[in-house]
Amino acid sequence: MEFLRKYWQDAGAIIGVGVCIVLFLNPAMFSDISGILWLSFVNILFHQFEEYRWPGYFAGLFNNILFKSEAPDHYPLNPNSAMIINVAIAYVFYLLPVWFPHVIWLGLAPVLMGFFQVVWHGIVVNLKAKTVYNPGLCTALLLHVPIGIWYIHEIVKRDIPTAIDWIAGTIYFVFAVYIFIIKGNIWLKKSDSPYAFSKQQLGIYDRR
Repeated sequence: MEFLRKYWQDAGAIIGVGVCIVLFLNPAMFSDISGILWLSFVNILFHQFEEYRWPGYFAGLFNNILFKSEAPDHYPLNPNSAMIINVAIAYVFYLLPVWFPHVIWLGLAPVLMGFFQVVWHGIVVNLKAKTVYNPGLCTALLLHVPIGIWYIHEIVKRDIPTAIDWIAGTIYFVFAVYIFIIKGNIWLKKSDSPYAFSKQQLGIYDRR
């Protein structure tokens, strides 16, 4: 577990590169929407790598700026909670649509999550931190948005989504944000957590 806590984001990036190679060698996968959904999955892996590895200091910003923590190296977010939350988002929320590409509302929810990431990183976090960039913003703008637009364009062009798909996808997206992000951070926070973020993951917010 200690190995996973340290390197889950690196493993994700490696998996993402591997998937990209497979997609490059099999362009026919883009003849339907499954190829786009694979790219969406890759995107969240790269997004998490940007947040927690390179430049990787989102945890320090999250704890210090957003929550004014007195112990930003481990509270309220800590390496264990970050791993659990992000792995669940990537390998459950984003990967399920890949296995069930014709369940459109399953694919719409991660797309909406991607658009939400732009608002979160680009507006909310930047305003609070008084910055123009924070880890996660580049992949949100350069990957989440174009992939999400591409997915919506393809399903609309093919007249696939129904009103129920849009409604269910939106509800599922809101539910995922609530469970994974809001409640996940509440359930897993520990003021005495033995797990601490590295100096790199704290960035300029390191108080140790």
